[in-house]
Amino acid sequence: MYCPRCGQQQASEETRFCSRCRFLMQGMRDVIENGGLPRDIVDQADPYASSPRKRGLKQGGLLMLSSMILVPLVAMLTLIIDAEPFAIAITAIITFWGGFLRIVYALLFQSGVPTTQDLSFVESVRRDLTGKTGTPQALPPQQSEPIPGSYAPPAGEWKETNELQPTSVTEETTRTLDQRDILK
Repeated sequence: MYCPRCGQQQASEETRFCSRCRFLMQGMRDVIENGGLPRDIVDQADPYASSPRKRGLKQGGLLMLSSMILVPLVAMLTLIIDAEPFAIAITAIITFWGGFLRIVYALLFQSGVPTTQDLSFVESVRRDLTGKTGTPQALPPQQSEPIPGSYAPPAGEWKETNELQPTSVTEETTRTLDQRDILK
């Protein structure tokens, strides 16, 4: 197992802390076994989960019920402003018939199986991590050439940090002032 923070290979699977960066490794084994998710998310199952069909029926019913409130309100508004009654027809069509069509769609095309969180990707990640099936993912091949004439440092001209001289904006001024004090 490798540390997710610094990449250090761990001596054993039961390591509690990374020896390099001190990252807490205690639950990482469970995360790897569950395809990158903590155990409590994978084990979480909603007993009150509703099916897409049930949600569609609720949405359609609420839309149809909203027509009982919206159509009279729009009718009163058109009487108050003395407008053409086409807004009433549009409101009735959208709310009542839209709700009816939503119910029909839910009954005909949507699944009646209750759904929880979609964790289907966990199996593919688990297979990739364990290597039991499939080929490992790889980077695509290089698609461009490096810029010609790009600078690469010549070999053997590296300096050790002890050889580097510190430089700052005020160093030269300080040296000049020190030399003036010596001359006085």
